[in-house]
Amino acid sequence: MPDEMLHSRITRYHFLSGNRTVGETFRDLFGSNPFNVGMLPKKIEVLAARLPGVTASNLDELICANTTFPAYRPFLGISEGAEGLSTGYSFTGVARIPRREGTVHCKAKLCPTCVQQDLLELGYAYWHRSHHLPGVSVCWRHGDLLMQACPRCSHPFFRKNRMLPSLSEPCVCGWSTLTPAPVSQGTQLEKKFAKFAHELLQRNLPPMSSDALCSSYLRQCKKRGFIHGRFAGTAKLFDSIRDTYGDQALSQMCSAYAAGKHEQWIRFTSHNGQMDMPLARHMIIALHLFGSVDAFESALKKESVLQSIAGARLRGLQSKPLVGKEAQFRQKIETLLAVRAAVSLEYLWLNAYKATRWLYENDKSWLMAKLSKPKPAPVEVESATDPRDKEFAAILIKGAEEMYRISRGQKRVNITNLQNLLPINLPRHCATRKHKFPLAIEQVDLLLESVWHFRLRRLICAVDDMVRLNLPINTGSLHVVSSVANPVFHVLVSFFEWDLEGFAKNGVDPEALLRSTGVPRDWQGPPGFNVVLGGNAYYRSRPASGFLENAND
Repeated sequence: MPDEMLHSRITRYHFLSGNRTVGETFRDLFGSNPFNVGMLPKKIEVLAARLPGVTASNLDELICANTTFPAYRPFLGISEGAEGLSTGYSFTGVARIPRREGTVHCKAKLCPTCVQQDLLELGYAYWHRSHHLPGVSVCWRHGDLLMQACPRCSHPFFRKNRMLPSLSEPCVCGWSTLTPAPVSQGTQLEKKFAKFAHELLQRNLPPMSSDALCSSYLRQCKKRGFIHGRFAGTAKLFDSIRDTYGDQALSQMCSAYAAGKHEQWIRFTSHNGQMDMPLARHMIIALHLFGSVDAFESALKKESVLQSIAGARLRGLQSKPLVGKEAQFRQKIETLLAVRAAVSLEYLWLNAYKATRWLYENDKSWLMAKLSKPKPAPVEVESATDPRDKEFAAILIKGAEEMYRISRGQKRVNITNLQNLLPINLPRHCATRKHKFPLAIEQVDLLLESVWHFRLRRLICAVDDMVRLNLPINTGSLHVVSSVANPVFHVLVSFFEWDLEGFAKNGVDPEALLRSTGVPRDWQGPPGFNVVLGGNAYYRSRPASGFLENAND
């Protein structure tokens, strides 16, 4: 069926085959037990091999016609060493294959008007993949708001490890998609975004390198006036997108925006050959900058041509002549002399032995002249402290005490959150910061909270919530009120020998319980606990501890 998602196609096979259980169908198609199909399911290669015809062609057809992967392809980057990419639709050559998309996982969406139209035109109603692109909330054809559950009884259309429901059969409450009923229309902006996402999915654009994609974004930003000096102004672009869509629409389209993560919402940087943004955000930016899929595709093609020409020119340039030993070793010594205030011959022997030996044997006069040359007087950094230093230190102390209070939504007392308490950012230069704000820097160092102390505060808050909601104090209830890891619960309860039954009977005073532990704010955790705990910070653009490390230089 046109634009049919793979899960719908599997469901249709299940009904037509006459299989009695879901397990039989999955063993027929994938040779395994039931699993979540998702955006690009595992074992799709097994399904392609079991279909009649050539396996490679079947795989390309499944991915191209029955998954949302073609919409992802231009934004996934190109893996290192991927040469001679074909024009086929397989996922070979991309930097990363997203098996699971958080914004669309565990959802099944339908348009009632599409169901009725499919039955009239094709004789069978099915689930459309264009309705399941991240950020899409309306039908691209009719503009109707997409439904994820029965409007009468709220029964979800999607159930884990189950087939999708037949669209021609009524719900358990009797509601049917074929029953005439008023439909809700989306906004014009939602319709425009849905049409853009659908056209992007149908266009099947080839993989693009992250450099070419980023360059096309930056070039269009400058054309549209989103600039900051000589550079692209991502803050201006973000403000323009927010003014166009509004907070409510962006929160529905992007979970990070809904969580208040606005500072790095637009990231025109790449990591491991891929731009670090989800598909919904890419499509929002592309639609806002280019206005249509045609303009976006044209810009990508032009950027690819420019990238290939630049690469050919670089490859065509003759390699620079090799620098002679004398010039090479002189340059190395001059670099060491420039970066260090006092350099002796002994230091050069230890840190640049090869260059020092060659110059000592062949150009000793130049080497000795450089070492005997008087060093310029060091520039003294102004020692006067900023008059706001005491005020900033007091703000940090007061703000940190508030942050250390156990409450829902509490934050760790780290460098970033302490910096956010101040009305301005402290100077970036370490020497200037140290001389201008010595008291504030000292308080930052003293007020920092360890990861384990923050875990302890979060666990105490979770225990208080479980007692307040009359839930059993165990890991099962822990998942309801908090995201604290199970190993943290077990090790802290055991280490502090907490009486959980007493907590359940008598209640919990969070602040008193925290004081009773007797651990300092820089507590490094229970001794001997070396279990690796998961998290969301998979990598950093720069070390978060650099602020203090530079401050102590």
